[in-house]
Amino acid sequence: MDQKPPSGLTPEEQKRRRNRSVALALVLGALVLIFYVVTMAKFGPQILQRPL
Repeated sequence: MDQKPPSGLTPEEQKRRRNRSVALALVLGALVLIFYVVTMAKFGPQILQRPL
């Protein structure tokens, strides 16, 4: 199925929208990575020594 671009958007506007979406995805991914690293740093090596 062909996806038609939203009506009224020029090719440059479509490109800007795509670039903005990619940038937002990268920022969100970086935020997730930062939360993961901070969580692992907070727990430290004790996280591997927990009882199952």
